[in-house]
This record gives sequence, C-alpha cells and structure tokens, in this order.
Amino acid sequence: MNRFAMLLTLTLAQVPALAEPSVSQTDLHLRAQLKARQSTLISSEISARISHLKLHDGERFSAGQVLVGFHCTLEDAQLSKSQATLGKKIKTYEVNQQLETRRSIGALELAVSKAEAEEAKADVRIAQTMLERCEIHAPFSGKVSEVIARPHQSVRPGDPLLEILDDKDLEVEFMAPSRSMPNLIPGKRFQVTLDEVAKTYQAEITRVGGKVDPVSQTIKIYGRIIDKADELLPGMSGAVGFAPVQ
Repeated sequence: MNRFAMLLTLTLAQVPALAEPSVSQTDLHLRAQLKARQSTLISSEISARISHLKLHDGERFSAGQVLVGFHCTLEDAQLSKSQATLGKKIKTYEVNQQLETRRSIGALELAVSKAEAEEAKADVRIAQTMLERCEIHAPFSGKVSEVIARPHQSVRPGDPLLEILDDKDLEVEFMAPSRSMPNLIPGKRFQVTLDEVAKTYQAEITRVGGKVDPVSQTIKIYGRIIDKADELLPGMSGAVGFAPVQ
C-alpha cells in the first residue's frame, strides 16, 4: 500500500458514520381539513312534483323532520281503494267461515276467500309503502349544505334534491408520511390551527386509514377536536402540529 492510500484509509476511518435520516413529528408540515362524519345526498324515489321544500342552504333541521314532500293524489287514492277492497274481502271470508260451520260451502271456497283477504292485505301494504315515499324525512339532525331541486319541480327516481350533513359531528382528516405511522396512534394528542378562525384547537387521533398510498407514501389520519367549538364548519382547513417529544 502506497503512502496516499494509507492516508486516505486513515482519514475515512476518522469520519463518523452517517446516521439514517429521521423525521420527527415537529418537522412534519401537515394540512388538515374538517369533514362531517355524517353527510348524504337526498334523492327522489318516485316520479312526482315537489309540494314541500322549504329548507334553504345553511338552515338546520331535526331528525325525523320532513325535508321534501311530493304531490301524491294518485298514491293516496290507490291506498283508499286497497283499504276498501281489503274490507270487502275480510267480510266475505268471515261470512264464508260462518257458512262453513253449517256445511253450506266447501273447504275450497273458504280457502280461496281467505287467500283473497291475505292478498288484499298485501295490496294495502304496497299502497302504504308507495304513499310513504311521498315524504322524505331527515335521517339525522343537521344542516342543509346545498339545495338542488325547487318547489313545484317535477322529478324522477334518482334525481338529487338536496345535500345534508351533521355539522355537530366533525372529524379532522389529514395525510401523514407512512414512515411516521408508529408515532401516530389512536389517542395521541395534537393541535390544529384553522385558517378561517385563526384559532388553535386541541385534538386527538381517533383512527388510522386502512391503506398506504404507494405513490405518495402517505396514509390518512382521522381525529376529533376535544375543545368545545360551535363556530366550526365542515370544509375549514389548517395546520396540524404535534408537541415536541421530551
């Protein structure tokens, strides 16, 4: 080994080994968004003309409240007809039962009248179901986020009417590097500073997404805000911060 090679070997031996780069939670620059855990698009189940649609964008409603009503004169008449037919079939069956005790009719005729009464009951249930579709009730309490249809508008099955959400049950959603997963576990506290209100709120992780994005090498993290804050709205966004590890 020549003198230059020996000097180079000694110099490299004195250089400390490079550590693997690590990313601490305080180095992460994460952006979060508030989303409603419950939200849905209300669509029509029947072909009809809207008779009741009084809610506007941003207005509140209660669970079970009528959101949309339709003109259903035909369905109402069909139910009345089915109920009248049922009454007639039941009466016929009752009379045939009395006649059968006197051996005035055969067993087949009695069985047929009973089957016709059961069929009429089914027709009533069908008519009732069709009439129930003439009103759409709120599945939960919340707020209207968008009104798509208008009163007196004729719609078909599947046509969107309005979007609703539960603005009292919000969650924080953000993307984090997958290599930080060991530190981002349910129950871990963090802060989120929302741009729209320029305030910082305490939050905690509630769950971790079910898969890692293979392209960006990120995973979705979900959390909830611990502080009571009535001013928060879905769609607000801001920065996520974690306390430095002691």
